[in-house]
Amino acid sequence: MSFLFKNFKKKFYSKFDDYTIFNGLEFNYFKVALEGIKVDYYQKGKFSRSIFYNEITYRFFFLKNWFKKLLNGDIKTFYSHLSIAKKYVKSDYLILDPGRFVKNFNGELVPIYFLNLFNSLKKNNSIFFVSENQIDGYQDFNDVYSDLSSLGNSIKHQYSKNLRKELKKVFSKIKGNSTFNKSDLENIKCGFQKFYNEAIFWLKILDALQPRQIYMICHYHKEGLIYAAKKLNIKIIEFQHGLIAKSDIFYNFPDEINIIDKDCLFPDEFRVYGNYWIDILIGGNFLNKEKIKLVDYYLYYRTKLNTNEANQLYSFVNNKKIILVTTQTFLSSDFIKYIDELIQVLNEDYCLIIKPHPQENINDYNKYKNIKNILVTELSSEVLLSKTDIHITMYSTTAFDALRHGLATYYIYNENQIDYINELYNVIGGEIIYDYNVKPWLIENKLTVSSDEFFYQK
Repeated sequence: MSFLFKNFKKKFYSKFDDYTIFNGLEFNYFKVALEGIKVDYYQKGKFSRSIFYNEITYRFFFLKNWFKKLLNGDIKTFYSHLSIAKKYVKSDYLILDPGRFVKNFNGELVPIYFLNLFNSLKKNNSIFFVSENQIDGYQDFNDVYSDLSSLGNSIKHQYSKNLRKELKKVFSKIKGNSTFNKSDLENIKCGFQKFYNEAIFWLKILDALQPRQIYMICHYHKEGLIYAAKKLNIKIIEFQHGLIAKSDIFYNFPDEINIIDKDCLFPDEFRVYGNYWIDILIGGNFLNKEKIKLVDYYLYYRTKLNTNEANQLYSFVNNKKIILVTTQTFLSSDFIKYIDELIQVLNEDYCLIIKPHPQENINDYNKYKNIKNILVTELSSEVLLSKTDIHITMYSTTAFDALRHGLATYYIYNENQIDYINELYNVIGGEIIYDYNVKPWLIENKLTVSSDEFFYQK
């Protein structure tokens, strides 16, 4: 959420003057601390922070935890991961998919992010294709790592002890040379613990697998993977996941980042699908231009409906014009506030389709299920955008996707999100809906930019 982005960054970077307080032996861990505070793990109570115990207490904790996980089968599960990885030793690529999915033309669930890339690479390369989440019915994943954060504190690697010592020393420097409050410091501990758990998991897996390159999305929350890959001299490449904002916490950093002499656990290379995104990353001190590559849009999408979908959609639409609202995570109450007002002015010429964000609970919009002229659906946004007359969001990647379908977007005004909304408005145009009682079809909204700058095509 952009209001958090601006305020959060200002607050975080005001807590210290010297980035060397985050320095370890090879890496600078400021990004791990940033992630810990942003997620607020301490409030969620997710981690024991065991790596900060003294050595005797830690050994007792480790043995107790190991025995518990031996009894419940988690240790056996980890060794099954290891056994599968060994079957693909020295693969050309390890592809780590987040497990987000959409239905294909046949109604089957398929991964959004790396399906197309996997299919194109597997013809001439050896691929170890794993996911962070199971996708029901999808058979091409070689393994699923939904448990990696919980396993790393019950297994060992040759780097385990030294990494624990290093993180404790770094934390002591942070505590003694910053103004982070107690809650912040506990969150940093949580971030370091999660980082450690995942680093040890990935060190074990990558030692067995020894891939040539790793493909992933979203370097943030994956610092443990990046650490393991770099320790083992494996090139790690991040692919663009979607919208990257100038105000983003994890892609826009202060100028001081450029003078840090340690590796900050960024990927070795970043691949984007438009020139605009290259400029965003360079301007945010993320990576230099030589490490950012332009590629064709690689995410899976379709615009054709199958027979069943077409029958359902056209029966609902019944020759009306379509208003599509694409929502965003953590903002369901704000979207509901606007939709409630929109319903009051909706006339018989229009129908409303609500497409919740894939990370949202679709049940948040249950109140609209039995209302005439309103459809809440999990159909892919690309399919819906290809049929839509008016597209409304607050801020979303779908505002850029809409360009490919000749649509200018309407942005729902929200004071807390205005920085993000203005950024989209200034870059791709559209119109901001300030008065929720105004009929959007009466607000003139013409496309003023082309999609070429945002979606590269050969």
